[in-house]
Amino acid sequence: MEFYDSDDLLPRFNRLIQDVIKGDWRRNSFTAWEMALMLDIQSCAEEIATRRDLLPRYQKAVQRQLSRRREMPMTLSSYVESLRVRQATRMACPAERPDMTPCGIVEV
Repeated sequence: MEFYDSDDLLPRFNRLIQDVIKGDWRRNSFTAWEMALMLDIQSCAEEIATRRDLLPRYQKAVQRQLSRRREMPMTLSSYVESLRVRQATRMACPAERPDMTPCGIVEV
């Protein structure tokens, strides 16, 4: 796993995501990891179109990640997958508890 200077990484990541959100590109040179993230974001275009809050939520998740450890930002596709897993886990939980109705209400 590669480690990067988080003092430089976070501002560059934030700028990249803000450029994507605004659709306003004022620069024409990018690092390799920025290009990889842009390609990943492009591959998630359908998901982004259906969930307007996805990119800001992804940005906050990466900010939390980078504040804890100095490594490459997670990709948007891995973030979306973690949301799907979390949602599937939440949906499965009521079935695991016999005292809960399908709506998640505890029967007394």
